[in-house]
Amino acid sequence: MRKKKDLIFVGIQLALFGLYVFLPAVRIFKIWSGVKLVGVAVALTGMIMIVTSMFQIRRSLTPFPSPVKRGKLVTTGIYKYIRHPIYSGIFLLTSGYGLQATDSLRVIISLALLLLFYFKSRYEEKMLVAFYDDYRQYRSHTYRFFPFL
Repeated sequence: MRKKKDLIFVGIQLALFGLYVFLPAVRIFKIWSGVKLVGVAVALTGMIMIVTSMFQIRRSLTPFPSPVKRGKLVTTGIYKYIRHPIYSGIFLLTSGYGLQATDSLRVIISLALLLLFYFKSRYEEKMLVAFYDDYRQYRSHTYRFFPFL
């Protein structure tokens, strides 16, 4: 049985994804054309992070913050440096595409996703500390979303 908070976090995330995909483009300001190339690079980096992370976490993967019973704590690969690389990758993918498309609204939604991921990860980590004996130590020497931030 899923906790109510799990459903709320995933519901908000799905709503933001829906807005991102279905709202029309909004260009509030012009962006220098070089930023489009940066956006492509950022989006591709995000996509690679998502795929790599999903492959590494495998059976522990869930959209819900609560850990799965059959899961295990992954601390190698990209998880050696970042505790939530899927969240990081989603932010990079969505914000990078927003920059590439010069779409102000999508960049704003990406920032809203990052804010959601911050609160979702705080909630998630409380449960991970209780679920995995080694999580507190792991958390002490890895970054939440991005190295050095």
